[in-house]
Amino acid sequence: MAAFDAAGVKLYTLTYDEVDALADYSKAMGVTFTMLSDPNSEVIRSFGILNTLIPPDEHPWYGIPFPGAYAIDADGVVLAKFFDRNFGARFGPEQLLDAALGRRFEVAPAASPAEEVSVDVRLDADRLLSGVLHEIVATFRVPEGQHLYGEPVPDGLVAATIEVDDAPGIISRNLVAPPTSRLTLAGSGDTLEVYEGDVVLRLPIAQTGRAMQKIDDKRYVDISGRVRWQACDDVECGLPRSQSFEFRVEAGFPVLPDMGPGVGRVPEMNGAAHFKKMMERRK
Repeated sequence: MAAFDAAGVKLYTLTYDEVDALADYSKAMGVTFTMLSDPNSEVIRSFGILNTLIPPDEHPWYGIPFPGAYAIDADGVVLAKFFDRNFGARFGPEQLLDAALGRRFEVAPAASPAEEVSVDVRLDADRLLSGVLHEIVATFRVPEGQHLYGEPVPDGLVAATIEVDDAPGIISRNLVAPPTSRLTLAGSGDTLEVYEGDVVLRLPIAQTGRAMQKIDDKRYVDISGRVRWQACDDVECGLPRSQSFEFRVEAGFPVLPDMGPGVGRVPEMNGAAHFKKMMERRK
């Protein structure tokens, strides 16, 4: 969970692990934020995030939560939440900070009015660890009086979106977008969902390790795709447009406890010992 107050952002974590496991992790990794233990899943259940895909007789995993995070303001109001059904995919810190600070869909003022739609596409990380979700961020600058479409759209129109090319080891999630407005077309009476003004779209992606290639003793992944859109005003629509993108970004493995051989293992985290204890506590 993440919460912020007048002093800035504060981070708290809550896990199914026992206190001594968190203590070893904290010491090995130099953690400075608060880590909370919930070995009996009492808080996990109270939040309604118990992982129901795991049956009660599946030890030791029964009791873990769905992986995710909340961004909460100083009054306890949830600003955003990030959850995934896949235990192997976690959102990275960039998305959590943007949500906590209210920057998820902010667009900085333009120096001059846009004459036609322009798109800036970036990846919100300079390094992709396997299993950590980051986002491709597309910022559309839209001229005054025009709009872009959101889903759903009728046949013949194109919604603004981000598409990633299929590649082994690259996974993507559903597009994340700000709310749309409803536009009723004169004459037909059809109602469409539109983005008015400049807009930011985000596509969560991750690499699983299969996509990595080694170049000069470093690992990289290549990600390519395109953004698509169609700009219209209240009278007519322009032709559908697209803009390709391609990123080569440094990649790696997450830090792991000593559960056997593998890249990134940290013996000081005593993973094997803590896993054995986790197995025994459910007997």
